[in-house]
Amino acid sequence: MQKQSLFKWKNVGRWVTALALIASMGALDAARAAAVVPIVATIPELAAIAKEVGGNKVSVYSVARPNRDYHTIEPRPSDVSRVAQAKLVVRTGMQFEMWMDSMANATGNVNLTPGGPGYVNCSLGIKREGMPTTQITGASGDIHIDGNPHFYYDPIYAKFIARNVLKGLLRVDPANAETYRANYTHFNAEIDRRMPGWQKELAPYIGKSVVTYHENFAYFIRRFGLREYGHLEPKPGIPPSAAHINALIQNMKRDGVRAVVIESIYPTRFADVISQQTGAKYVVAPYSIGALGTTDYFSLIDKLVSSFKQALSH
Repeated sequence: MQKQSLFKWKNVGRWVTALALIASMGALDAARAAAVVPIVATIPELAAIAKEVGGNKVSVYSVARPNRDYHTIEPRPSDVSRVAQAKLVVRTGMQFEMWMDSMANATGNVNLTPGGPGYVNCSLGIKREGMPTTQITGASGDIHIDGNPHFYYDPIYAKFIARNVLKGLLRVDPANAETYRANYTHFNAEIDRRMPGWQKELAPYIGKSVVTYHENFAYFIRRFGLREYGHLEPKPGIPPSAAHINALIQNMKRDGVRAVVIESIYPTRFADVISQQTGAKYVVAPYSIGALGTTDYFSLIDKLVSSFKQALSH
C-alpha cells in the first residue's frame, strides 16, 4: 500500500479558517500578486527550477521545507492560503503529493486541478523507474504505484521539469512568453555546460556499486553510470532492521562494495555499523536544496556529485 503524506482531515477546519482570512488580505498583497505570477511548488527542487524559468516575473513558494522528508509532509493552513492565491501549482506528479489535490480542492480553484491551465505535472516526458512488478500489499512498504518520483535529482530530467514549467507559464501568462522562453533556454544551456564536468568527476566510477538509505538517488545513479547495489531500508519507507543490516553487511563483504551515501534527512547510526563491519566509507549527501550549504539546483547537483565521488573513491 502506498504510504500517503500525513494529511489529517481534522485540519480541514483550520484550512477553512485560513481560506476565510484570504478575503481580508490587504491591497498590498493584491498589488504584489498582480505584478508577478504566484507559483506554489510542492518541493524545493521544483521551486528552484520554476524560479529559473520564471525569473523576476514570478514569485515561488515551496510547501515542503528544506531537508524534510517529502513523504511525510503535513500541509499547514498558511500553505492552503498560498495555493488559493497561486496561478500555477508545480508538482512532481506520479501520485507523490496526493495532499496537494486536497489543498487545491479546498480552494475551489479548478484551474489548479489536473487538466487545468495552472496545473503542472513535472513528470511528463520522464522515463519512469521503479514501477511495481508485484502486487502491492501493506507489507510492500512505501511503494509508488506510478514509479519512483525522485527524478528531480537527475540533471537531464531537470530540463524536462523546466519544459513542463514553461508550458504552464505560457498558459497562464502568455504576455511574458518571450522572457520565459529565454530563461528556459538559458537554464538548459547551463545544464548542458555543467554536465560534462559532472560526468568527468564520476567517470572513473562507472559501473561501481553504491548503497543508499532510501531509493531517492536512483535516477541520479543511473544517469552517471553507477550501480544501485542496495538500501539500508529493507523496503521503501520501512526503517532498517538488525536482520536486514546484517544481511546487507554480509553481501557487501562478499561483493566488495565499499561506498555508502546517506541522504541528509536520515540517521547515520546504521551507516556507522556498516562502515565498522565492512570498511566501507559513508558520506552524507544533501536530500534537498537548502541542506549542507546548497542554495540552488546547480549547487545541489555539485554537492551530490562530490558526495558520490567521495564515497566511491574510498
